[in-house]
Amino acid sequence: MDAARLIAKKFGAVLLRVSNGKFDDPVLFVHGRLRECLTLVTVALALWLVGTAIRRVINRSDRSPGSRGLQQAAVLFISINLFVWACGRTVLFWSLFYNKKQVDNFAQYQIKRELFTELQGRRRAVLIGNSQTNRSIDEVAMNAMIGSRLWTTELTQPGARGFDMLILSRDIPLKRGDWVICYITEINFYGMGSGIVAADFLHFGDIPDLAEFHGWSQLAPGSIRSGLLGKVLPLYRYRNSLSHRLLGWEITRVHQSRHDSAVDPDPDAQAQSSASKLGIGKGSEFEQAAFTRMADELSEKGCTLIVIAGNLHPALAKRIAPEVRDDLAGFFKSLKHRHPDHLAIVDGSGFFVPDADSFFDLVHFTDHAQQRFTHGLTLHLQPAVASGLPSDLLE
Repeated sequence: MDAARLIAKKFGAVLLRVSNGKFDDPVLFVHGRLRECLTLVTVALALWLVGTAIRRVINRSDRSPGSRGLQQAAVLFISINLFVWACGRTVLFWSLFYNKKQVDNFAQYQIKRELFTELQGRRRAVLIGNSQTNRSIDEVAMNAMIGSRLWTTELTQPGARGFDMLILSRDIPLKRGDWVICYITEINFYGMGSGIVAADFLHFGDIPDLAEFHGWSQLAPGSIRSGLLGKVLPLYRYRNSLSHRLLGWEITRVHQSRHDSAVDPDPDAQAQSSASKLGIGKGSEFEQAAFTRMADELSEKGCTLIVIAGNLHPALAKRIAPEVRDDLAGFFKSLKHRHPDHLAIVDGSGFFVPDADSFFDLVHFTDHAQQRFTHGLTLHLQPAVASGLPSDLLE
């Protein structure tokens, strides 16, 4: 820790400036990175020693040269994946993929997740959900207002829906007393999911939930296979981040760029198309069942779940079928009834009523609207933060 203090004293201001609000204690940050360096050196040395011993045994065997070569290649492949797995649990490794303008959401998540585990001495809050949560709530602004008592970390992923949030909540090292904040609109439960989160975060332990909730057909083809394969082979799991860094953003995002350019720029046309895809059915039942399971697990851990009833662009909101809106409202009520002591439903319109100018597309706030919403939300949370009693939010 003394070495960390010396380094932080000299470079602390620079670290805080480039951190973009991911931490506020340079000493703790530097200490964590020094620990990671020692860990990776130890892992590399251990793998080298074990690999060398195994290769000697293989070379002494009476197998054919070809067979020995295949065995040695297998040892090398396994060693690389083990080392990459160890690297993937460090901020140092993921910092290599950090880009403030062309954001790698997976790498960003890994950095913030590891820093979240190092936080000490304060209550913790985590934002989970999709890009709407990300664009509606600015955790840096929240921490500037109440960070000394409640430190908020954003761990969202694009396209996250009910089942995706269940997966993410299990991946995040939550503990008793943590707050989990979700910004929820109709797009979280109605319509088809993208499978992006499942492809990157799915665990073998999530499979029973897929079976119980009949969700196999609700995820994009190949996403389940990719998620499970990634749990076995870290090199495969990190393939997208490695591609972004090695090949360049323009090449790896060419399909997304083509999709974006093909979207009709007329908001009304977009709204009509998007609203027609939002309906009640097996998909919404699956997503709501998974979100309910997440609420159950968070309650068992002693966490407080704060569900913010959010907003969509007026052009889209007015085209959503009334039965969909009613179904979502009923779902919120059932959640509150199920967990009266660990769940709060917050109406986002209670402190910020957005208009068409508050959105830069059908679902995402502009920067100005994000700041207004964040300010209103933080003021709403302040009494519970000041008292240290999340029950103040549940009344």
